[in-house]
Order: sequence, then C-alpha cells, then structure tokens
Amino acid sequence: MKFVYVLLFLSGIASGQDNHIIFQEDFEAATPEEISEHWNDSKNVKGMSLSDDVPENSHGIKSLMMTWEPGKNSGGHLYKMFEQGYDSLFARFYVKFGSTHSPVHHLVHMGGYNPPTPWPQGGAGIRPTGNERFHTGIEPIGKKWSWDFYSYWMHMRGSGQPIRYWGNTFHPNPPAKVKLNEWICVEFMMKVNDPPDAYNGEQAFWINGKKIQHLGKGYPNGYWVWDKFIPDADSTGFEGFQWRNNPDLKLNYFFLLYYMTGGIPGKTDTIWFDDVVISTEYIGPE
Repeated sequence: MKFVYVLLFLSGIASGQDNHIIFQEDFEAATPEEISEHWNDSKNVKGMSLSDDVPENSHGIKSLMMTWEPGKNSGGHLYKMFEQGYDSLFARFYVKFGSTHSPVHHLVHMGGYNPPTPWPQGGAGIRPTGNERFHTGIEPIGKKWSWDFYSYWMHMRGSGQPIRYWGNTFHPNPPAKVKLNEWICVEFMMKVNDPPDAYNGEQAFWINGKKIQHLGKGYPNGYWVWDKFIPDADSTGFEGFQWRNNPDLKLNYFFLLYYMTGGIPGKTDTIWFDDVVISTEYIGPE
C-alpha cells in the first residue's frame, strides 16, 4: 500500500499541485548513488545506504542512513543549489539519531552564496562581509543535545581573545531537547532583509510542528554574551538580521550535512534522514 502512496505523492508534486515546493527528496531511489544524482554535490556516498526505517506517517518505504566511523571519515553530505535565489525559504526534514549517538558537530544548513555555487564553500571562523555569503544551521548543540541555530552573517558576534568568529547560537527558552532513537520532524525558515540596509531578516524553527523559536527585528527580548544570544523577557528586543548588504545575495542552497569530529575509535554512529522538502511556504509534518 505504501508503494501506491509514493506514486500518488510524487505525481502530485510533478503535476504542480503544490507550486510552493521547489525541491523534494524522499530517498525512494534504488541506490544512494542514484539519489546523489538529484543533488549538485555529495560526500561519502559509500557511507550511505537505504533503510526500511521510516517515520510513522511517511509516504515512502525508504530513508537515507548515514554512518560515521571516527578516524575513517567525517560523516557525509548532500548539497542542493537553487540558481534562481529566493527571499525566503522553508526547509523540512525528518531525522533520527542512533540511541548511543555521539554529540554532533554540525547538522543541516541553509543559506546563500553570491554568486551561487554547486558545492558548499568554506568560511568557518570568518565573519561574512555581507555581499558574499550567509547561512544558518539547525543543530543539536553540544553534549546537552538541545536544538538551536548556528548562524553566520555580517553582524555576528565573536568570542575569545583574540576574537574569533564561530557560529552564533540563540538558546531557546525553554530548551528544545533532542530525543535519540526516534524520528523527529524538523523545519526551519530564513527570510532575507529587504532592503539590503534593513535589519528585518528573520529565522525560525519548528520541532514536530511546534514553533520553538522565531527571531526577527524586535523579538524575542534578550541579551548577548559574546556569541550567544540569551532570551530574557526583561531585556531589549533582538536587533533583527541584516543577512546581506547586496540585493544579489539571496537564499540559494540547502545543505543536508552530517559532520562529525572526535568520537570513540572503533564506534560507528548512525543517523537517518527522510522526507526532505524545500518550499517558499510553511510545510509542517506529514
């Protein structure tokens, strides 16, 4: 029966029944190599496989499983470029972490490059200038396993002496704890600032359909401690995002990233992804 649902679902996308969707990946292909052909760039496809472990309400019968072996690889990724560029995008995916999974270094990202490129660029530890790139990651931050943003943009804060610019975090209150060994529906949104000199850019994320955090000009209230924004009702409103200072810089890529470092030699960690949808409107759980 699920096979029928897959065909109906895919035919609906192909016929344009939802013209807000610009890309979708349900991992129903025959092999990971075939799946990689849907994307512009990939890494460690040999460490990927197809699994019959899928979310409860999935339209399909397969998910993508990635593994990480310390000392042998750093996880893997799939990267998709949108040459047209967009002022706002919503990205939804399902993810499941193995029950004894090690802390994650970086997870799924979305952002923009000027000009757009069919591969992910570098820039870790460097603050963007505003005309060439910005991005945000939705990640299970640290050993406490709590969902948060990890963002790079032209006004990001630095930390340490000398000051270094690593991704800024925003610490939702209450924390959104990550649950291991169960499927989680994650969705996040980014909206560029318009005009380019304004601070009206936004980002938000939802877990299993519940909005956890929304950041924009004037909200939420909080304060900065180096590169960490701490929500606090008695503080002033968030300044908003000037993601860019050039109108040619738009949202133009989605990065299904699984990046791992450190770890325990001899241990293999496993993560599953399924039902990826990129849209210009909110998507929600299946």
